[in-house]
Amino acid sequence: MGTVRLLRWCAGVAVRRSLLLAWLLVCAAGQVQAQAPRPAADSGKQVLLLLQPGYGRPGVDAYVASFVATWREQGMSTERVYVEYLDLARNPDPAYRKLNRDLLLHKYANRPLDLIVTFQQTPLNFLLEELPSLSPAAPVIASNATISAEKASQSGRRFLRQDVSFDYAGTLDIALKLFPATRKVLVLGGTGVPDLAARRELEALAPRWQGRLQFDYTNELSYEQILQRLAQLPAGTIVLRTTFNRDAAGQTFSSADVGVAFSRVTSVPTFYLFDTKFGVESSVGGMMYAIGTEGERAARLGHDIVLGRLQLQEAVTPLPSRSVPMFDWAQLQRWGADTSALPPDSVIIHRPRSLYEEHRNVVLATGAALLVLSGMVVTLTLQNRRRRLAEQQALESEASVKMLVENAPEAIVVYDLDSGLCVDANRKAELLFACPRADILRSDLMRFFAPDAVQPDGMSVQRFLDTILATLPRGQHVVQECRVRPVTGGADVLCEMNLLQMPSDRRRQLRVSFVDITERRENEARIHRLAFYDPMTDLPNRRLLMDRLAVALHTAQRSGACTAVLFLDLDHFKNVNDASGHAVGDALLQRVAERLRSLLREQDTVARIGGDEFVILLPHVGSDTHEAGLVALGVAEKIRKALQQPVELERQVYASGCSIGVTLLTPMSRSVDDLLREADTAMYRAKASGRNAIAFYEPAMHAEVQERLALEFDLKHAIDLDQLAMHLQTQVDVAGLPCGAELLLRWKHPVRGFVSPAQFIPLAESTGLILELGHWVLVQGCRMLVMLTQAGHTMPLSINISPRQLREADFVAQVRRVLADTGAPADRLIFEVTEGHLVENVETMLARMRELADLGIRFSIDDFGTGYSSLAYLNRMPLYELKIDRSFVQGLPDDAHARGIVETVLSIARNFSLHVVAEGVETRAQADYLRNSGCPSLQGYLYARPVPLQDWLAQQQTQA
Repeated sequence: MGTVRLLRWCAGVAVRRSLLLAWLLVCAAGQVQAQAPRPAADSGKQVLLLLQPGYGRPGVDAYVASFVATWREQGMSTERVYVEYLDLARNPDPAYRKLNRDLLLHKYANRPLDLIVTFQQTPLNFLLEELPSLSPAAPVIASNATISAEKASQSGRRFLRQDVSFDYAGTLDIALKLFPATRKVLVLGGTGVPDLAARRELEALAPRWQGRLQFDYTNELSYEQILQRLAQLPAGTIVLRTTFNRDAAGQTFSSADVGVAFSRVTSVPTFYLFDTKFGVESSVGGMMYAIGTEGERAARLGHDIVLGRLQLQEAVTPLPSRSVPMFDWAQLQRWGADTSALPPDSVIIHRPRSLYEEHRNVVLATGAALLVLSGMVVTLTLQNRRRRLAEQQALESEASVKMLVENAPEAIVVYDLDSGLCVDANRKAELLFACPRADILRSDLMRFFAPDAVQPDGMSVQRFLDTILATLPRGQHVVQECRVRPVTGGADVLCEMNLLQMPSDRRRQLRVSFVDITERRENEARIHRLAFYDPMTDLPNRRLLMDRLAVALHTAQRSGACTAVLFLDLDHFKNVNDASGHAVGDALLQRVAERLRSLLREQDTVARIGGDEFVILLPHVGSDTHEAGLVALGVAEKIRKALQQPVELERQVYASGCSIGVTLLTPMSRSVDDLLREADTAMYRAKASGRNAIAFYEPAMHAEVQERLALEFDLKHAIDLDQLAMHLQTQVDVAGLPCGAELLLRWKHPVRGFVSPAQFIPLAESTGLILELGHWVLVQGCRMLVMLTQAGHTMPLSINISPRQLREADFVAQVRRVLADTGAPADRLIFEVTEGHLVENVETMLARMRELADLGIRFSIDDFGTGYSSLAYLNRMPLYELKIDRSFVQGLPDDAHARGIVETVLSIARNFSLHVVAEGVETRAQADYLRNSGCPSLQGYLYARPVPLQDWLAQQQTQA
């Protein structure tokens, strides 16, 4: 009852001292309008906002803020609204772009999105080009950007396109009402694309006001000339400013900054239709394009889309922007506008304050005095009733608090420091301690802790409590982890203990609460595992490896000890994946991981950084580089031999040889990235030396890598710079007459000169540039075939096709388009494919070849005899021709081994009814032997060197 007596006393004091204040508070509380209940949030819908710049851009910030606010108003959860800033303009590096892509794909791999919103063109292009697999079924709202229906259809998505448009006509109509004396409009614009588009639109609208308005434009003026023009405008003129960011002199400006500069010198009203700087510049206003409004519309339409109320039927559904009439009252007054002509739904800023706003304190004081006089009687009458209600509420509050404690989710006990016993406990405490409440209330708190329980700093629970009680002020709390042991036995429970010293002067008591955090810690450990370990092999991933490399680098620089880094790549792993499937490939990677773990020390680190690549960190392998190098090479050799051992998977035996690059981390090492680059370079040297080898990094390798990168860079630009050319080499029959020709790619670099195909073709294959080069060769070959036909030559033309092209899903469609565009006859085209690559992914190759054969295209196996083709595969392929490799032809007629191979190829061709061409014929003896052996066609320098088409045509005309 002490609480009740206290409330009575407080009530009496309140009446005697502050009736006025109490009444004002009641009245103020009564003015609060009850808000309508908000619908329950649909937390299951996930939205991604993909943006280009970061925070601080007014337009972007306004769009995002209005979208999120409107999304929340519609009862949707904002916890699943994700905002990503790409920041690609300030970071144009392709590597950064790739990191952005990989991060987003990883981040949202397990978060299926229901809606994607892009703002501006860059994020939309990034989504289309880099993130086609990101929730591909999710509809997209593309704001402030353009996308064609064709591109949208290719992406497989549905787009709602928020178009940007400005209501120039509506703005000028309102301007004429506000300023009836207007006779001239100066359109203030520059030479940027938006400015020129605005001018064209206004020129098309100009006839609407013919005889009433004269239009002038500033697109041909410099910035300085525009300032002079603005300062000398006559009366009866208004300025209509478009987006100005470049003048006729080529100077570029910030639209916001230049708007302020123009507003300082202009002598007539200015209308500007973009709301991000409205109120800062001296603009009257107009029919504004309001970014915030567009964000709100996007949220409302997106809400209907994700709930199925709105269906996007077309690939692109355009949504024109809405203009909002917005005006600056101060500018309207400054220029003497007829404000009665303002649209009724106008948004007005800087309007003068009302009487209440101007004299708020006087109005409130007067109202308060009247309310006090009229309410005094009511206050005195209701006081007794309030007091009785307060006493009843206090009793109910005590019961409510006790019920809340009893049903709280955590275990709670009250511990009396003087008696050393628990004096209260709730139901959760009984469950946690496995002890009835009566036993808890007769027990010391120490009884419920594990006897050997210590805190993270090593103190016992008893010592920890003593230390805390000596320093913990009343009314404050401290949180600490501890282990609770149930009275009946069993496993300890990891808990978060919250100690609160009760604010009482008479009794020294602690409120102690316990929350079981076992599951939380397990989840944290699981998250840590996912973040730092490869889920397939359970090895450390790249992130953990980089951390350990950084630690090793720091240790080496401090102690002088050497550490080795091994970069390991499995040989021919892709063949295993292609031939047996990814499941077998994954199982092989797991076996490799097990073997690597078994070969290394506990302090060593083996990490999988992607695909079939592993990095091994060997700390403290020696005090000097010589000793460390010997140890590292010994470990590498042990690993190489171990991985050579066969592995049985799904009743098949696989041998996973490997190439290993080795480098040393010494006190002179500069960075972790340099170490990995060195080890990677050495690994590629090992592969180049024949695979299943070990290579130690040497500084000279860096120069080779740089040269390879430079050559790759030049090759990427060779097509655009018109450095590539196609040459023809004639093929002759047994009589020496032309019976065909092969199209050969040549590259003449302005500095390097002629670059050998043996140098740049393998580079193109390894980097993927072969797809672009191959398509260019195909187009050029078909055009040349048409020109040969027009010149009267009907012989077939052979074109080299990369196996990577054949593996492309749309390659047949590409060939169809090229044939249709050029008009080349398919039945005179021969596609040459290298023998060694045909055995990779055989079924896919066969399917592509049959589709192309149906078009009339014939196939030839180039360099036959150098690969490992199975005769069974040859029988299934739609082949027309075999080409004997020049390495065999060069040994004729003296080399018995070469003669045997040539005779074998000719025999196979006869048995399979295939045509044969012998390449690299350079001597008459070679030619005679081949003719006598029954080879029908010959090709080589003996007959013709590869020459451009025009030279070839001239040669044929001369020979004729």
